[in-house]
Amino acid sequence: MDPEGLRSAASVVGDAVQITEGETATAATQNVGDTLLVSALSAFMETLTGGWMQRVSETEGVAQTLTTSAGLYEAADNEGVQDMRRAGEF
Repeated sequence: MDPEGLRSAASVVGDAVQITEGETATAATQNVGDTLLVSALSAFMETLTGGWMQRVSETEGVAQTLTTSAGLYEAADNEGVQDMRRAGEF
């Protein structure tokens, strides 16, 4: 596994998160006139925004996991190199 490839993928996913975070602005629902319609639209927008923010958060978690995985692969590679050097000393 290529740690830099994982970091690159994490960067792309992280960029996607930054782009989509701004998409959480809610529409002005107070100007539609009817009280029941305002209430329904407000509830809908709250649910929609909540679901969207959950997806943004989960996507951010993917980016963090990719970065963490890159570090783990690098550490494992380094340990393997050290093990091979120690084995060569015997």
